[in-house]
Amino acid sequence: MQKVANLKELIKSVPEPAKIAVLIVLLSKIIILSTAYNATYVNEGGGPPLAILQNLFNRWDASNYVDIAKNGYVNTGNEANFIVFFPLYPLLIKAFTFDFAYANIVALAISNVSSLIAFLYLYKLAKLEFNQNVAVKSVLLLSFFPLAYFLCVPYTEGLFFALVISGFYYARLGRWHLVGLIGFLAALTRLAGLLLLPVFLVEYLHQQGWKPKKIGWSALAPFSALAGFLIYLNINNQITGSPFTFMAIESEHWFNRLDPISGLKSAWWWATQSGYPSNLAIGIAPLVFAFFGFAMVGLAVWRRLRPSYAIYMFLSWGLAVSTAWWISVPRYIMAMFPMFFLLSLLIKRKAAFAAVAAASCVALLYFTVLFAIGWWAF
Repeated sequence: MQKVANLKELIKSVPEPAKIAVLIVLLSKIIILSTAYNATYVNEGGGPPLAILQNLFNRWDASNYVDIAKNGYVNTGNEANFIVFFPLYPLLIKAFTFDFAYANIVALAISNVSSLIAFLYLYKLAKLEFNQNVAVKSVLLLSFFPLAYFLCVPYTEGLFFALVISGFYYARLGRWHLVGLIGFLAALTRLAGLLLLPVFLVEYLHQQGWKPKKIGWSALAPFSALAGFLIYLNINNQITGSPFTFMAIESEHWFNRLDPISGLKSAWWWATQSGYPSNLAIGIAPLVFAFFGFAMVGLAVWRRLRPSYAIYMFLSWGLAVSTAWWISVPRYIMAMFPMFFLLSLLIKRKAAFAAVAAASCVALLYFTVLFAIGWWAF
């Protein structure tokens, strides 16, 4: 009884806006996972609940992470192409999997738990920078963003968001030892983790007033991201004999070479010359999100957002549109999380905000179903 009473007191002590934010995130998770479960059930013609759960969101790159967790990186067969996937997420899957028959469920759990941590820090960071109202609105916008299902699937989004947003939070508090650890882990999760080096360095210098005399040993913390990336390069070298094999495979197997103009032209061709749903998923959506991301960078500059946020948004946008194959641009644009602060500040009328949230939710449900049944959805 005492434990129940303590729990009630703990819940009462949580501010009302924080409770609302928690309910928003849980509602989003329930909607996404139940929609995907039902879509998978219908698409596969039924089956036992556990079997459906094991196949839930097990599409595209999801199985590759599980394969790495089970077999490690190899240099033969199609699995040799998996060297392009960074090691931290597969390592976590391996660490928490006791029976690889259920590895996909473990991968789902890691992604969802990680994204819950991401939402927590998004709320805390928005509250720190602005106020509780902006914090709740930011959580809602990310929860029902058209690509928010990637925070539930066995991809790196949940883990990466948790690391990046918590990294920004601790950087703002000046806790650079934690920033160093987080930057190191982020660079072992995705290539975009390397962007945290210049971003956190700018944040550090900004906090020191850009005065060289104030620079201390904490300035080295952002460089931990480079250490994480060097470990990944060493894995490439140990497995394949070259530290840059992942770049060759990205270019040859996934057609991801540095050529944004070709990426733009290709997306335009798919948007105007192909049929549904390829025209939408491979053409229209990448174009829309690429220009949306660019607009958000412009808005960040116009609203004089904190330099580290604006630079992170610009670098994330640049990385997203830098390749010759834009099919994942919408997913990468979602990583520009400060845009949710900006949108929360920009959309002040309740009716307009509700309309944006409703439209975003409809798009979220649509793309969730597409991904769940195995169609391409970024």
